[in-house]
Amino acid sequence: MKLIQTFDQAIHGFCDGGPKSRFEWIIEGTPKQDFKGKYIVCIGSFEANFWFHVSAGKTERGTFGNAERHLRKKIKKDCSFEIV
Repeated sequence: MKLIQTFDQAIHGFCDGGPKSRFEWIIEGTPKQDFKGKYIVCIGSFEANFWFHVSAGKTERGTFGNAERHLRKKIKKDCSFEIV
């Protein structure tokens, strides 16, 4: 599974590889415990050149839902998300 993020206008990622309007986010590795005992996973995108940690959901879809909420808070531009 992966989370597809699509922008109306092409934007630059964190490295300059040219503007893109679509980023694919995937789960990197397996869930690990943080210092509070909760399980977290790393979500990353090579197109955006960005990785971050979110709480693991009960399913992959739940984990991607957590990632989508995280991205919606961080990104101020209009975009749509799709879990494939």
